[in-house]
Amino acid sequence: MTDLYNNKLSSTYDNMYQGFIDYTLEYNFYAGICSRYRSSTILEIACGTGNLAKPFSQNFKSYTGLDVSDSMLDIAKKRYPMGTFIKGDMRSFKSTTLYDSILITGRSTSYLISDADLLNTFGVITNALETSGVFIFDFIDADRFAPFVDKNKYVTHKSEYNEKQYFRKSEWVNKKVTNINLIHWKADYYQIKQGKNVFIGNDTSTFRCFSKIEIGQLLSKKGFKILELIDRKTYAFDTYVAVCKKL
Repeated sequence: MTDLYNNKLSSTYDNMYQGFIDYTLEYNFYAGICSRYRSSTILEIACGTGNLAKPFSQNFKSYTGLDVSDSMLDIAKKRYPMGTFIKGDMRSFKSTTLYDSILITGRSTSYLISDADLLNTFGVITNALETSGVFIFDFIDADRFAPFVDKNKYVTHKSEYNEKQYFRKSEWVNKKVTNINLIHWKADYYQIKQGKNVFIGNDTSTFRCFSKIEIGQLLSKKGFKILELIDRKTYAFDTYVAVCKKL
């Protein structure tokens, strides 16, 4: 993504998603999986503004949050000053620590546009994951979401947080290239003041959605097998959560 991660819109992003997502439920969902596989050390890739950092840090042996954006990490560090956060690109990050569980949350795999980007990321995770550890990530389901985009070019979402109301107008266009499902996304952000939409800024990006078969094939190329595939309802996207283990 572009403008979403700069200083202008990072706080808007954070505020809006507080209204979109119940982060207590989000933590409980991922913590439940980690506990089920007896994990104690957690790496969250694309941790964003650190909404999961505090509960993971308090309830597991260790937690580290990784993100590529300075402005998002600035918010994360203010939200939880005692947290461990590092800057890094998921495609090339070299970890000196092994983790029991590695998470990619918030459908951040969608911004890995090419197969090479995804395979590089899976390779990074292979090298940072304990032999018996689990890799947990979510992805947008192409088989359901791409047809939705074809029928719904314009979508709006409202959010309320700290007595402030926000409004986002999205324009989605299916840009499928050969077998790769790409969605072009333009979003305009507003704050609602006295019944009027006050423009904050806009963001344009291209993201990718995947079929279950496609994800399985790409994982296998980096020596992963899927243990669980969980169909999970989210506020805007048809999403699966994959729980994987090294072969």
